[in-house]
Amino acid sequence: MAARRNTPQKEIIRHTLRRMCCHPTAVAVFEEVRRDHPTISRSTVYRVLGQLTEEGEILRLHLSGEGERYDGNTHRHNHVRCTRCGAVADIPAVEMDEPTETAGYLLTGCAVEYAGVCPRCRAALDC
Repeated sequence: MAARRNTPQKEIIRHTLRRMCCHPTAVAVFEEVRRDHPTISRSTVYRVLGQLTEEGEILRLHLSGEGERYDGNTHRHNHVRCTRCGAVADIPAVEMDEPTETAGYLLTGCAVEYAGVCPRCRAALDC
């Protein structure tokens, strides 16, 4: 695939996502970008998020029970999702052995998602 141009919009969206650190949805990225760049369109943000994902510059997360979210951190790591509020955080990756039986599947990747209750929700439960 031919390299895509590094447009000003692409740089703005990349920088915004990496600054957010909260694993936002595409809608949240769009809303954040629009604060400083009100003329940028929703379709531009969605298209650029797709391009950045294809180019390996960001991650598209498919979390259980939720829509897609995006992550500017492409280093190897896992995620934990709060079962109460939906917040997502990075946690260190742990080594896992590949399964010896794959039911005939050719394995192409693995994503580990932990579920729990975040500190803010835990504090609210203690009230």
